[in-house]
Amino acid sequence: MIFFFHGPNSYASRRKLQEMVATYLKKTGSDLGLERIDGSSVGAKELRAALRAVPFLSSSRLAIVEYLSSNKKAADEIESIISDVPDTTVVVFYEKEVDRRTHYYKTLKAKTNDQEFKLLDHSQLVAWVTTKARELGGEIDRSAATELVNRVGDDQWRLEQELMKLVSYHTAVGRSDVETMVEQAKDDNIFELIEAVASGQTSQALRRYQDILASGASEMYVLSMIIWQLRNLLLAKTAGPMPPSQLAKEAGISPYAAQKAAARQGSFEEDQLRQAFLLSVDTEYKIKTGAASPQELVELLIYEVAGVNY
Repeated sequence: MIFFFHGPNSYASRRKLQEMVATYLKKTGSDLGLERIDGSSVGAKELRAALRAVPFLSSSRLAIVEYLSSNKKAADEIESIISDVPDTTVVVFYEKEVDRRTHYYKTLKAKTNDQEFKLLDHSQLVAWVTTKARELGGEIDRSAATELVNRVGDDQWRLEQELMKLVSYHTAVGRSDVETMVEQAKDDNIFELIEAVASGQTSQALRRYQDILASGASEMYVLSMIIWQLRNLLLAKTAGPMPPSQLAKEAGISPYAAQKAAARQGSFEEDQLRQAFLLSVDTEYKIKTGAASPQELVELLIYEVAGVNY
């Protein structure tokens, strides 16, 4: 049996992989037949031999090959590599990102047990948080689960860690627990900065900017996030009635980001977003060419977008 795990949801794919390993170890009673292979550096001949090997001191083998797509020479030989894998061996090819145009992807897609792990949208994340809290021995109401997702975003690794912290503090997690114990994600702070700038609240925008810097982010990080969020908002604004799921697919962003952009784009005018986006890109160019310090230029950007002359 050959599996092909791929997709941007590393939490779901890694958890699935862990489950397979745990099942294998329980069934065989040892790790003698478990082999992990770094696909990024393995030779095609070496990989072929490793996958064709028969079990030794074990009834079966489990081979996990990670990131073979980055190794073009070996990846191009994927069809012959998997052609003679014995029935006693289970192989998992693991990728986070893979070019769908390649022979490697098309071969594994057609000739293996293909499993794509997609990012969850907002409603799916809220449902997942609720279920995960029960698995951890606690309960979380829908309002608290929604607030947790709003603060953390679609990072299920961090969501799990935050849930563990919340449940250990209070098994019945409420919204106030989340508001007290969970730091807001930086991209949400960026959204609030952009909204403050767009509404002409320059002082509030500057305070938000300083808060983000105080949290450890650099000026270039803040600017890159501003450009990214403005791009998402502009795409959502010009997409019209397009559903967020389709916007995510066509724009190449996560369903969560698409959903948030679609929900907030109504607060902005299209011309306003275009102007802000162009000014932000120009600011990035000025920083990279040494026109002034990043801090000065990002602060100037906030004033310019808010329409304040000084």
